[in-house]
Amino acid sequence: MPLPQPGWSQQYNYSMQPIWARPFEPPAIASDESQEVVETLMLIYDVTADEKFLAPILPTLEYLRKSRLPDGRLARYYELKSNKPLYMTRSGKIYSLTYDDSKLPSHYGWKIDARVDKLQKAHDDRVSGRKRVIALDYLDLRADVTRIVKQVDAEGRWVSVYNGERLVGEPKIAKGARYLSSEVFSRNVELLSRFVDR
Repeated sequence: MPLPQPGWSQQYNYSMQPIWARPFEPPAIASDESQEVVETLMLIYDVTADEKFLAPILPTLEYLRKSRLPDGRLARYYELKSNKPLYMTRSGKIYSLTYDDSKLPSHYGWKIDARVDKLQKAHDDRVSGRKRVIALDYLDLRADVTRIVKQVDAEGRWVSVYNGERLVGEPKIAKGARYLSSEVFSRNVELLSRFVDR
């Protein structure tokens, strides 16, 4: 988003405008996702050495630093334009926006840890040259690729089995059920891409 809120929203429409997702995910600056984007930009810089990926980081970190709550954490959401922390109350299945954090539903992370100082150091290490990309040893990479290729099922998918772990979106899945994990897919495709790039 443009100044004075140089962070990222959780979801956008096709015109890149922040929009609602689930009933408790409003169009807003999302501090957790903004920190994740900063981490991702640094990872892309590590691979490309293109400094354009570092350019948005400092304004975002400064914005997040100024947006911290009195206890040092960040609100999950900040209202567009006003930058007030946004929360929700819940009555049955109905959610209502509020600035009051005294009656938050317990199923969601309304406040998150601020990783601003850690991200600042990671950024500074890259700018100063203290951080060097350490390439994975080719044999280790090949072993990982061999392992994940063997895990593909007959339909070309990586299928996970649910063992009770917390899943994004908190889907209702029975223990032992098979499902497709976007996290596993992303991790495996990234590893395969690094292998092919060598």
